Amino acid sequence: MKRPRPQPPKDAPPDAAWLGGPISWFSISLTVRADDLHPEHVTHLFAVEPTHSQVKGLPRSARANAPPATFGSWAVCLTSEETDEWDVTEAVRTLIARFPQAPTVWEQLPVGAQIRLSFGLHLETRNQGFSIPADILKFAADRNIELDFDIYSERTATV
Repeated sequence: MKRPRPQPPKDAPPDAAWLGGPISWFSISLTVRADDLHPEHVTHLFAVEPTHSQVKGLPRSARANAPPATFGSWAVCLTSEETDEWDVTEAVRTLIARFPQAPTVWEQLPVGAQIRLSFGLHLETRNQGFSIPADILKFAADRNIELDFDIYSERTATV
């Protein structure tokens, strides 16, 4: 059973600011990219359909006059709309559970392919965060996956 999402105290004044706590919105993706990447090979290798893919030299989108892709890529994304998981750590586990667990499968990607686990983190207040436990770090390290963080905040006030 999933842990309940932390909430402010019930007796807190309605206009009280709640600092810290879990990140309210996030997106996570696993991307493979290389000059000679053939997305259908990655789909077959991982047995996972991509959210997005592109082939070097082909238009990057169906838009008229779209420029050609300068590299091949294959990506699977998990957004907060696709899961009710509020904990970033558990959402990462959900995403990586879709993929082959044997590092030898990942070694069949093209030589020089970049593999990235990207986090888009949207902060509403200060001091929000999450941790990356050892099992996720080991999964990434054993497969030469780099971690990438984009952190967004709408904060406009100065302190």
